[in-house]
Amino acid sequence: MPARGDDDATGTVVAQILEWMRESVAGMRRPYGLDHVAVAFACRNADGKVICSNAIGVVRPGVFYSDEGARRVGEFLVDAWHAGPGEGARIIGALLCLGEVAHELGISQAA
Repeated sequence: MPARGDDDATGTVVAQILEWMRESVAGMRRPYGLDHVAVAFACRNADGKVICSNAIGVVRPGVFYSDEGARRVGEFLVDAWHAGPGEGARIIGALLCLGEVAHELGISQAA
């Protein structure tokens, strides 16, 4: 995680996270028009203790191609810095594609 106030490093981390999100949603199934994802992040300190977590919530994948997506990821990083993880902190992310869930559960289209 970049040092607090290092805008160049922060921009790089935001770009890396957005790239991961875009790659993740690019191949997702969208059965029956279910094209939403749930996104959550956590920050762990060097000892592995979770010191900060937050969710972007349920959104459409297009948000990851907009300024809003970059802003929301950046806001999480600010929250993590305020939690004070120090050196060795790690950001962990989870992205759940709701269309994939529907597909795996065998949910069929309603009549």
